[in-house]
Amino acid sequence: MKRKILLIILTIFAAALLAGYGELSYEMKARSYAESYIKDKYGFDADITEVLTSGNSWLEFSWDAPEFAHVGMRYDGTDFVVLVPIRDYEPSMLCDSYEAGAICAEIEKYVRERLSCVSIAFRIDYGCPYGNHLLPKDIRSAEDLARSEDQKTISVFTHGLDRESIEALDPAVFGGNTRFSVVEWEEEELPEVPYGLIRELPSQCGWNVNAVHYTDNDGSWKHLTFDRIVMGNVCLVMPSECNITMEPAEGPGTEEDVPVTDWYCIKGTGEGFGALYASVGAEPEEEYCVEYEFKGKPYYERMPHTDGDSPKYELYSHRYCSGASGSDYTFRVVKRDFYKDAKE
Repeated sequence: MKRKILLIILTIFAAALLAGYGELSYEMKARSYAESYIKDKYGFDADITEVLTSGNSWLEFSWDAPEFAHVGMRYDGTDFVVLVPIRDYEPSMLCDSYEAGAICAEIEKYVRERLSCVSIAFRIDYGCPYGNHLLPKDIRSAEDLARSEDQKTISVFTHGLDRESIEALDPAVFGGNTRFSVVEWEEEELPEVPYGLIRELPSQCGWNVNAVHYTDNDGSWKHLTFDRIVMGNVCLVMPSECNITMEPAEGPGTEEDVPVTDWYCIKGTGEGFGALYASVGAEPEEEYCVEYEFKGKPYYERMPHTDGDSPKYELYSHRYCSGASGSDYTFRVVKRDFYKDAKE
């Protein structure tokens, strides 16, 4: 019995040693590949600051080689990353972010020189699907990136924007597959710009959006302006073309609900998507619903929490105006477990 236990312990110990040796071997390979790649691409030797290997999934064994390694490097005061494929090594898959700072600065300079506004904030996305701003060996500058078909997304938040200046931005300057979105923000203090092309109200900040301007697939600009109605602790933001009005109303209500807003009725004669926001002192774990009236009966729609830290409005719900025939929507916000019936 003791011999079996000792054998098991030795087996576990040997496996741990092999796993540790394998991890060290992967790191050494990643270092070597990254150093050679940077030397070949830029002609200089960079210092390695860290090596991070991607973890294995639950379907893989601990001794399986990690898929990638992210090698942190530094040269002449610039910190950057090299992505190295480990499991299935293919030299063409290596990419880096050494020129990211210069490329983003050049794009920002182009936009700043053409957009007339009081304040501006950026998010620029491009590169391989495994990491933003990671570019292969044949792309070293903004000019190289423009000549490629790599997807480029340039999202900009502005305050005090002169809308006429938007037309001066030409996506073709940065090559095919380039998309712009420019958001007009009500307040001078701008938020962190969300990821990706913005074509609608982002949940974390829609109550402050006056307009969204974005480029279509053919490079032409599309413009969407919004009207904002604030009543009590509710804010409704809808496309201007919807011709929305909101006024106090009466609704059926139910005894089991805890109302946190008054009843309101939304009316509109256009068609489009917007959002309804509510400030009710909601805690993250609490559930809320939009209670709406249809043919004299109450119905419920879950009202999710807003993204971001300490938002002005904690809750939001996408709203739709049905079209030229007009629409009436009577609602209030209640504290209610949306999944209560399903749990019971």
